Amino acid sequence: MLGLLQGAGYSVTADIADADAVIVNTCGFLGAAVEESLQALEDVAALKRDGKCKAVVAAGCLPQRDANLIKMRVPDVDAIVGTNDFPRIVETLKSTFNEGGNSNNAAGLIQLSMTPREQHTYVYDHTTPRLRSTAPWTAFIKIAEGCDHTCSFCIIPQLRGPFRSRAIESIVAEARQLAQSGAREVVLVAQDSTRYGLDIYQKWALGDLLQKLSKIEELHWVRVLYAYPSQVNDSFIDAMTQAPRIARYLDIPLQHASREMLARMRRGGHAASYGKLLDRFRDKCPEISIRTSFIVGFPGETQQHFDELLNFVQDQEFDRIGVFKYSDEDSALSFGLDGKVDQEIIEERYHILQQAQQKISLRNNRAWIGKNLDVLLENEENDGFVGRSYRDAPDIDGNVLVKMNARQNRKHAPGDMVSVKITGATTYDLSGKLV
Repeated sequence: MLGLLQGAGYSVTADIADADAVIVNTCGFLGAAVEESLQALEDVAALKRDGKCKAVVAAGCLPQRDANLIKMRVPDVDAIVGTNDFPRIVETLKSTFNEGGNSNNAAGLIQLSMTPREQHTYVYDHTTPRLRSTAPWTAFIKIAEGCDHTCSFCIIPQLRGPFRSRAIESIVAEARQLAQSGAREVVLVAQDSTRYGLDIYQKWALGDLLQKLSKIEELHWVRVLYAYPSQVNDSFIDAMTQAPRIARYLDIPLQHASREMLARMRRGGHAASYGKLLDRFRDKCPEISIRTSFIVGFPGETQQHFDELLNFVQDQEFDRIGVFKYSDEDSALSFGLDGKVDQEIIEERYHILQQAQQKISLRNNRAWIGKNLDVLLENEENDGFVGRSYRDAPDIDGNVLVKMNARQNRKHAPGDMVSVKITGATTYDLSGKLV
């Protein structure tokens, strides 16, 4: 959206108080995200009432989930843009300005079509104008849009539409453009990255894509997020564990370890099958960093199911896990399931699993003391820099604190890749000295 607007002559400002129009890109996945999005819209609407901006646009997943809720809660919103209508953001803003905003009149609201799931078609490509908001050395690339799975706790297919991949050539072209503009790391994202290519190549083609990207010499890391466990093939494992420039970092949300719970989640699999899958990666690359996520308190989860999950986490010794408390969304299939778990029990299980993982993470981090790691420097500190290793995805995982003397500090800048000898470890972060 920023790229399209800039190309149409709009200037982008990071100061919300300086803006004539404010676009809030919302999330509608969970109830907490819905409330956060509505609060952001209400905050911006207050600026408009004070005369500091002329137009407020609600974009993204919340309009797709419940446009009427936006109209009711934030009547000062001038336009609503669903997930399939991003290419029309320029004409939407022009129309809003031409009509002078809705002036507190909901009847003047510009609302683009909230497309049914099967009619979602849009996915950007390498020719789409783009203005990045991330640091210049790291860039995200969306390799596919939408999802074809029917996980009972998830409404993403309703919000984003069916799964649709971009062509390998388009992704490689964008990665080259980003590398030439200074990116040292590209992060591949999709709602379901391991399904990549099935719709256009009739096979899981993520491994093929990674092999192509591994040949871009200006890049240091190609990172993949959100692998679906039932769609992992040898091609992906080989690329992840052996191809140059591919970060040895596996983000594979498993959601649970109990066969019964996973069946209720409509995902399949179980602790033993997941353990064998993870072993396939570790056998080929013992230093691979593995991150996963789990849901506690899913309907029907008994103490026995939770104990099975806890034992699985302790056995596997993941580098990182995310623990999510089940959210009972009325538009998800799981809303109709019996056996709802009390919130107090959900909270208790959440903390037990978190505490178990913290001990594992600390132990895994301490094992790096005395070893060297490549670190991408990001933020300058008084006595050095804060950066990330291959084990740390941006804004998700921990950091590496790199200590330097004044002379070393002057020689380096954010975006540099340096070698660091690890000298200290905490639960989430490492620290070390410049080699």
